[in-house]
Amino acid sequence: MSSIINRPGLLAPRTQLLLLCMLALLATLLCTLWVATTPYLGLDLVKTEEAPGVRVQSLQPNSPNISRISAGTVLVAVWRDGVRVPLHNDTLIEDPDLLDYASYNRFLREQSLLWQALADPPLVVETDQGARIELQVDQPWWSPAMTYALLHGLYGWVALLVALGIWVYNPQRTETRLFAASGVALFATTLTLASYGGRELALPGNVIAALMSVNHLAVLMVCATLSVLFWVYPIRLGRAPVPMIGVLLGLAAWVADQLQFTPGPQYTIYSTILGGFVCGIIIMGLQWRATRGHPLERAALKWCFLSIFVGSLLMIALIMLPAAVGGTRAVPLVISLASVLVLYLGLAAGLHRYRLFHVERWWFRTWHWFFGGVLVLALDALLVFVIGLAGGMALLLSLAIAGWVYFPLRQWLMGLLGRSDQRPLDTTLRQLVNNLFAADSEARIRSAWPDLLRRMFNPLQCCAVHMPVAGDIAVSEDGARLYLRALTPADADLMLEHPDRGGRLFNPEDLRVARLLRDLTDKAVEAVRARELGAEAERQRIARDLHDDVGGRILSLLRNAPDERQEGLARNALQSLREASKALDHSASSRLSDGLEDWQMECRARCGEMRVPLQWLQNVNAEGADLSVRHNINVRRILSEALTNAFRHAAPSRITVRVGGDASGLTLEVVNDGVGEMAIERDVLAGRGLNHMRTRAEELGGRFSFELDEQQARLFADIPLGQV
Repeated sequence: MSSIINRPGLLAPRTQLLLLCMLALLATLLCTLWVATTPYLGLDLVKTEEAPGVRVQSLQPNSPNISRISAGTVLVAVWRDGVRVPLHNDTLIEDPDLLDYASYNRFLREQSLLWQALADPPLVVETDQGARIELQVDQPWWSPAMTYALLHGLYGWVALLVALGIWVYNPQRTETRLFAASGVALFATTLTLASYGGRELALPGNVIAALMSVNHLAVLMVCATLSVLFWVYPIRLGRAPVPMIGVLLGLAAWVADQLQFTPGPQYTIYSTILGGFVCGIIIMGLQWRATRGHPLERAALKWCFLSIFVGSLLMIALIMLPAAVGGTRAVPLVISLASVLVLYLGLAAGLHRYRLFHVERWWFRTWHWFFGGVLVLALDALLVFVIGLAGGMALLLSLAIAGWVYFPLRQWLMGLLGRSDQRPLDTTLRQLVNNLFAADSEARIRSAWPDLLRRMFNPLQCCAVHMPVAGDIAVSEDGARLYLRALTPADADLMLEHPDRGGRLFNPEDLRVARLLRDLTDKAVEAVRARELGAEAERQRIARDLHDDVGGRILSLLRNAPDERQEGLARNALQSLREASKALDHSASSRLSDGLEDWQMECRARCGEMRVPLQWLQNVNAEGADLSVRHNINVRRILSEALTNAFRHAAPSRITVRVGGDASGLTLEVVNDGVGEMAIERDVLAGRGLNHMRTRAEELGGRFSFELDEQQARLFADIPLGQV
């Protein structure tokens, strides 16, 4: 009985990832558009230490004020409709939450006045010498503020991509939700900082206040989610809703910040973050204790601890701690935020090595697909840009490059990204028929079953699990997994995750196809079983006939043999009949040690009859090893034929037999030194019993070789001891 329990409207992981990244890209574009449209003076302004105001350190090459002001000029105020707006040392502060609330509120008011002056050029500035200068405003396509925004936004994108790439494949797990929330929050933190931190002089005060509010909420959520992450991963420490408590405490700190309950953000924001870091260390210690005796979980914890602890410690030491104690940051934010790379890229490396958050290596395949698409878009943009700037011969050259190089490369990339390995049903059924009905045993059909499912659905993962629901076939509630009951009790149930390499979810049509494939495979197994039962019955009948009829006649010949030669022939025939009867029973076996002893005795008897010394060299670890009837017979006859050839076609003074190996396989080597004067028999030797020996070795899945020179004849066989 089959069932499907997925809810409609769910999106495949890749689709979710693409939509979320498009939303993040939209937010990034809005941020860059805002930065690109802010008024631009083209001045590199820095604060002055000796007096209030700002100093013109240098002018940008595209500045509209190159001829109006010179480097080194100190500006102390801006005039707006007869109102003087003073410039302070904190006017250019990169992160305004380093101020106390009183200074912060004054900063916002002054930023609004400065913005109004910038928005209605020309801007009138006052120097420390009392002179007034009119400055022009421009909006170029690129500015230092844009560079600042993109560099800081890059850190957020790293965190976002790693976190979302983990979440979309395990959206129901608490630990992946917490980690995804930290990545989204860090993206919001860097994006808001990118919007106001690189301003040249001023932005609207209400815009800065809104961006700062989002920034504070986001940074508190980063702290809250990462601090409580180890409460649930890799082992849940208890039933207490610690993750929820951590998030609520972060929200409470944010409300206190918005209402300005304390003198400044150093108490509501940065001290809270330091406290969260300490709590996170305590929880890590509890998790370390809980993972004793769990080597897999302990290894994952070590890597997570290394990445998150080192990355968080760098963030705390370089960014949070100076603000919490009321000091200044010694390292610029653009460098300090590199701790984000340590944290999130470290975890990405752990995904490959330790399967963190239970995400398999196909997480990296998804990102190969994603960034391949980005590469195609980048190539498109580059081509448009090149043609847009080209003219005359340059245009012809760029079109030639596009036609002969770019478009073939683009088509190859698009084909690679859009290629679907899912076989059509008719092709898969044809493969099913070829696989199943060409199989000569039930075991081969069962071993081909997982590969058939991979060919049909092309999942990111196909693994053995315990069937979690009733029925033979079922789809998980989120549509991400397809479960199939084992073909036989001796096999394992199977789970397929994310069809078409994560490109879609399982649907009712997949369930119908899986049921069809399962029914056909079951029918093939039944047919093979019936065929094997019929063959077994026929083998038993033949064995009985050989024993009762042929065996009785040979036994009569043995008892009535007129001489020893006829008696020996009859005895050999009876031995061969017994071996043939045993070979009909595929389940029969004997100990390898017994077989070695029998082979040695037989070889010694043959050499003794011919008065040729035998050197038997044996180095076989036969402990606990079994030998099938077919192996026993074929090895015995290979050795017998080797001795027969030596006696018939050579005059050896000694024969050496070397036997080596263990329970997995044997190596046989037979060497005689009697061919010095009979090398002319080479072609005769090669055409006789060697073909039979080679056939017997290959029948067992082994290899056979024969070498003949003027000194010796050497026969070698490598025989695996698996079931035939």
